[in-house]
This record gives sequence, structure tokens and C-alpha cells, in this order.
Amino acid sequence: MLSTLRQPRYLGLFGLVLVLAAVCGLAGTWQLERFQDKHSTNQRLRADNQDRPRDVAAVLGSADAPTSDGAAQRYRQVTATGSYLPEHETLLRQQSVDGDVGVVVLTPLRTSDGVLLVARGFVRQTGAATSTPTIPASPSGTVSVTARLEPAGSKPDQYGRLPGRQIDTVNPEQQSGRIGAPVWNGYAALLAGQPGSAGLTVLPSPDLSNPAGGADEPQHVAYVVQWYLFGLLALCAPFVMAAAERRRLAEGAQPAPVAPSSSSPPGQPATGRAAAKAKKASLDDRLAGRS
Repeated sequence: MLSTLRQPRYLGLFGLVLVLAAVCGLAGTWQLERFQDKHSTNQRLRADNQDRPRDVAAVLGSADAPTSDGAAQRYRQVTATGSYLPEHETLLRQQSVDGDVGVVVLTPLRTSDGVLLVARGFVRQTGAATSTPTIPASPSGTVSVTARLEPAGSKPDQYGRLPGRQIDTVNPEQQSGRIGAPVWNGYAALLAGQPGSAGLTVLPSPDLSNPAGGADEPQHVAYVVQWYLFGLLALCAPFVMAAAERRRLAEGAQPAPVAPSSSSPPGQPATGRAAAKAKKASLDDRLAGRS
């Protein structure tokens, strides 16, 4: 087989499969890193969701000098005490809960450390998309709530360009400008039974099987195995091809039957060891391109 693999065409093939194997190895390593990142992120999000609720300022810092952008604390449960600002209430449109399409009611809660955008709950859209559904009023006076942090967006919320008080996205910077006070970068979804959730559908808890979203962890593992296996198969390809070629040529080089010589012992082939050597030499010559 070595004589076959030393041929120029096989040397070129070796170069090609080495490049292919290297690419597959890099892809497998990349998928391994993605799996590790996904696993650690999922573990952190699950832990944050189960952690004891803490005051929002202790988690995010003061609203006018935040210590976090809010995204790293996704699903963290926080507490806040203050008063709702119904005059600055907005409706996050085109949201879906349990198959129903409607709006999420976003009511700012003013605290001593800043303003927290509170998603009080969901209301199903019963009329046209341009209409505003009836929204239960938020409680007056000082309230204490427990809610789950969610990341905000940075795209313009289109407030004033949409019907009523509807918005396209939660943009704390624009909310802060309209309210005239520092707003935390993010919002918090009320848990069931909290002040302000009456008459609204509570936003569902996150799916903790894969809270980071995207491909599941086992899917990333399958990608890792797949890419490394592709690289191994690429490295094996020249040897498999050389063995197949050698077998094919050997089958085509079988000598015609020779009548037994009178000097040969009964039952012994006439070709003997010399014929076998000649056959191997002929095959090697053909594989090496000398005949």
C-alpha cells in the first residue's frame, strides 16, 4: 500500500484532506466553546431565577449611576418599593401569551433610587391593532412589589407614532426622557399576586430547560462530535481509496489458469513461488505507473 500512497496524486490528496481535517477540527473546537458558554450561561440564569429576591438597587445600583446594564441579571428576582406613575404608562404591543396576541402593560414605579419599568401583566387584543384595550388601573399610594428582571432594548420605541400609548420596544433611555427621572436599564415582570397585577394575565415564567435560547446543549454536543468525526473521516479517505484501488487492480491482474506440468507433484500449482512474486511485482508496477 505504501507504493500506492507515494504516488503524486495521493500526495496531493493528503494535502487536501489535511486542510479539510484542520477546518473540521477548528469548527469542532468552536462548537465546543459555544457549548461551554451555553452551559455556563444556562446555569447562571437558572441560579438567578431561583435566588432570593433582593432590592433592585442592590442588584443594579442606583438608576442614575447603575453598576450593571441589566442584561447580566436577566431572570433575577428583585424587590422595589415606591409609587406607580400611571400618567407615564405605555403598552408594549404585538406580544403573545398562551397563543393570544395583545399588549404588555408597562407602568413606571418611582422609588427612592430611581424609576423601575414594571411589566404589570398582559391584556389580550380584542379589537383592531390600532385600538387600545381596556387596561385595569394600577394601585395608588406606596406599594412593594417582587418582579423578575428582563433586558431592555435600544431601538426607538416609536412612542407617539403609534396609536394611543403603544410602543414597539422597551427603551429605558427614551422612557427616562419622557418621565424626567433616571430609569434602570431594563424592566421587571411582576410575579403573580403582586400589587398592580389584578385584572391582568401574569407573564409566564421563563423556560429554564434552555433559558439562554438558541440551540440546546445536547445539540451543541452533537455538532462537536459531528465536526471531529468529519475530520477523522477525511484523514482516513486516502488510505481507504488506496486500499480500494489496490484491490481492484489485484482482481484485474489474476493470471489465466495454467495446465499442471508433468514435473509438478500431483495437486500442486505449476506457478509456485516464482509466479506469486511475478504477480506482486506486476501489481506494484501498475500501481506505481510503470506499466
